Amino acid sequence: MGLLAAGIYVNFFTHHYVMDARLVLFALTVLLLGRTWVWFKVWRVHRRMPLLVGFGLVSLFIWFAENIGTFAAAWVYPHQRHAWAIVGLGKLGAWFLLMIISYLLVALVNRPQAMPVAQAEPGDQPTRVHFGFRAA
Repeated sequence: MGLLAAGIYVNFFTHHYVMDARLVLFALTVLLLGRTWVWFKVWRVHRRMPLLVGFGLVSLFIWFAENIGTFAAAWVYPHQRHAWAIVGLGKLGAWFLLMIISYLLVALVNRPQAMPVAQAEPGDQPTRVHFGFRAA
């Protein structure tokens, strides 16, 4: 995971000067995390979802907020100088990759804990937890 995050970080800075490796990074992400589920707690109920779906949803809402921010002129991108235009869908991918770096950094600072067996759904007890990720 650390190598993937490092690759994403380096690509953010180098993709303007050398080959953009986002497609390779997306493929590696799916390969590494495609079967991974994340557990979370809403109120008193533990729930789970595929980690990639969670990253995608967070990326989508950041993109919505980015469009709201530019519409309200909190900041303006060069292509919006004369009139507001939607932020390109390509930014969704950038936000998605940024979520991987962010999740890994938070998991390093606040180590995830295994779900107590009494609270897990039957047949869904996590077998291992590593940096907040659990393979299905």
